[in-house]
Amino acid sequence: TTGLYRSIHAQPEAVRALLADWDGPAQAAEKLASAHRIFLSGIGTSFHAATVGEYLLRYAGADAWALRSFEFVHYPRPLRADDGVIVVSHRGSKLHGNLALQRAVESGVRTVGITGRNTKMQGAGILIETVEQDPSSTHSISYVGALTRLGQVAARLAALNGHSHEAHKLDQGLKALPALMEDVLSREQEVREVAAEAVAHARRLYYIGAGPNAVTAPEGALKAKEAAYVTAEGFELEQAIHGPQVAFETEDVLIPISVRGAAQSRMADFLLATSEIGSRVWLIGEAPTAETAELFKREGWKQFSLGNYADLPEELTPLLTVLPVQLLAEFLAAARGTNADSFRGDQEAYKRAGARFRI
Repeated sequence: TTGLYRSIHAQPEAVRALLADWDGPAQAAEKLASAHRIFLSGIGTSFHAATVGEYLLRYAGADAWALRSFEFVHYPRPLRADDGVIVVSHRGSKLHGNLALQRAVESGVRTVGITGRNTKMQGAGILIETVEQDPSSTHSISYVGALTRLGQVAARLAALNGHSHEAHKLDQGLKALPALMEDVLSREQEVREVAAEAVAHARRLYYIGAGPNAVTAPEGALKAKEAAYVTAEGFELEQAIHGPQVAFETEDVLIPISVRGAAQSRMADFLLATSEIGSRVWLIGEAPTAETAELFKREGWKQFSLGNYADLPEELTPLLTVLPVQLLAEFLAAARGTNADSFRGDQEAYKRAGARFRI
């Protein structure tokens, strides 16, 4: 098996282990409770984690903003003395992640680092470790680890901010996640079949999400590209409607991520429009309306259930919705015969390309 596959299936136990340790998240919440604004910085998958973190911290009552580390460094917003900065990084070794933390430290603001074990990250006021380093260059478990830590910070911050209802919902939701994750992973054969069909017909993949899952869409596309080198793209729901939709063809697979929340009525509009175009659909979650549920009787329309996630705040659902797209990346790579773990470093041209810049 690949490192990616093993990491995906290790995630429920990793979340359980992280939830047994609240010291770092509690300290970070205390440090950030008096911050006027909180900026979250990351690159690639870590930027996607930072964006989910923005939603989690807003749910906790904070004024939070996610930024790409490159932008945070080179196109900086002014930092104020009462700001806080969270830098998310798998290994703590990326150039602009380190420069982002350096800028925050030199600005004198509150700093928190969220990173894997045996990290190279240095200088953060509080350092919160997640999991052992991913064995695959297609990061999976480190992403879920970062989201878990951000959820813990949000839960403690909500309590400190006097939002007891939100704190309770986050606490209960986090506790429920490992079992829900195990249920999703137990149904991997459904995902394998979608991957095999997509590869057999060389289909393009378009992922669509909204709200906290707006970044699950590009995260899914990123994993598919990294693992299987396929043509894949991820869109925020409303952005997909405003232009990209006219490029969707009947041969494509659309992967909407649909969970209970404010975007449901708009997701219904999108699915009804898609039914007119005739693209294939693999929906992760639930049909938003009874009318759209009927569409899944069509050939080429499939649905992947997330189980009984009703007790999860929408802000925590990205920890669940990411699992099927991670599995899809693994199975696309297997069907195409690519190395899901190598980041194409086993091919000379891509190895030379990687040597052209420092990441």
